[in-house]
Amino acid sequence: MSTLILTLPLARSGPATEYPYTLSPDGHNATRHARASAALLPAMGRAASEVVAVVPVRALSWQRVTLPPGISLQSPRLRAVLEGLLEERLLDDPAQLHFALQPGARPGTPAWVAICDRAWLRESLQALEAAGHPPARVVPELAPASDGP
Repeated sequence: MSTLILTLPLARSGPATEYPYTLSPDGHNATRHARASAALLPAMGRAASEVVAVVPVRALSWQRVTLPPGISLQSPRLRAVLEGLLEERLLDDPAQLHFALQPGARPGTPAWVAICDRAWLRESLQALEAAGHPPARVVPELAPASDGP
């Protein structure tokens, strides 16, 4: 599967915004590293291709929480639960933030939550989608170890 891995810019996206990217024909070996605007990113025409957007470490805040027992990760209440757990630690209004739980998070055990500006993330992803490069995955540039605070 070919993979286009690109880093989202910290500034708001515009037509001239350049994305550093790496292209891999097999998802393991890089064949090209460059920078290009969204419109000039390499075409990913095959069905078995994937675009991965990387959120820069400077755009993220990480907080450790313990989800209450009984909360389902698919529950519509999950966001409200996270807001309640994080309200004293956030500098911005929770409505302006995007929360992402670490993979494998379970109720009753500590888990990391990645937090970033919701409008920035939405604009960044929409710019890529408009250029024909919708990300299949959004990943952090760097994440804390899952076994410690």
